[in-house]
Amino acid sequence: MTSTIIVGFDGRNHASDALALGRLLALTTRSRLVVACAYPEDPLGESGAAADIGRSVREDAEAVLEKARAEVAAAGEDPATPPLEVEFHAIAGAAPSRVLHELAEERTAAAIVVGATHHGAAVRLLTGSTPERVLDGSPCPVAVAPEGYAAAHARATPLAGPGAPLQIAVAFDDSPEAANALAAAADFARLAGGRLRVVTAVNGAVGLYPPLDPGAYAEIADLARTSARERLDAAVAKLDGLAVDAAVLDGDPANVLLEDSEHDDLLFTGSGGKGPFRRVLMGSVSTTLLREAACPVVIVPRGSGEGASS
Repeated sequence: MTSTIIVGFDGRNHASDALALGRLLALTTRSRLVVACAYPEDPLGESGAAADIGRSVREDAEAVLEKARAEVAAAGEDPATPPLEVEFHAIAGAAPSRVLHELAEERTAAAIVVGATHHGAAVRLLTGSTPERVLDGSPCPVAVAPEGYAAAHARATPLAGPGAPLQIAVAFDDSPEAANALAAAADFARLAGGRLRVVTAVNGAVGLYPPLDPGAYAEIADLARTSARERLDAAVAKLDGLAVDAAVLDGDPANVLLEDSEHDDLLFTGSGGKGPFRRVLMGSVSTTLLREAACPVVIVPRGSGEGASS
């Protein structure tokens, strides 16, 4: 069964970033690419004037999709890979995030892809939506293309070069959310034929207070690293049929993961899912990665995407 990658596209610069990432994911996983432009449904009721405005809004959405078609055509095809199957849809809905969620449910999507722009400390997705609005209730992982991704990866090829497998990293801390992200990343690596790298960070200085001699600090840090390595190895051992590189890094988790992301094509991280609607409550590390990582970040809501990536 062919997988589906859905891209939210509104015609702005960050939409081009999302489209470039979505194209890369679709090519590497041999998936169908579905590009969706959301527009308001019944913006002014049922009057004649409202109907005219409604037609105009839809025409605007179709014009936005023409830009997406042009960008896909300009990227060209790789003769070494099967042709990319692409669909373009203008869809009316109450909100862009709702449109993407419903489309992802309908298509059992492997991922929703959006672009991010940065305004101060906030990250804005789609048309003024926050990351939480796209992530909350998402039935599958949400991949966020960093600002400028399309320009930096015009040919949508992995960092290692054309034809090279994707370098897929997972931020792991032995939490249920991290285990869920690891499972999703492993499924994606199998589908894409990518290299999987599981990374955890140990900050030996956290929670240590004087008076302790230098030897005691070193001993406690070594114990923390050993414990982290054991948990990491146990998690990796459950990944059947997949070669995995596991690494324990020293330092503040957010900082070392940000530095490490410079060597990755994708970085998976988990987020909490609370209640029946899987509301996302991202921790400080996931939020920092989403804002500042050098590569696209895939946020995996807890309990989402069951079976989608297969």
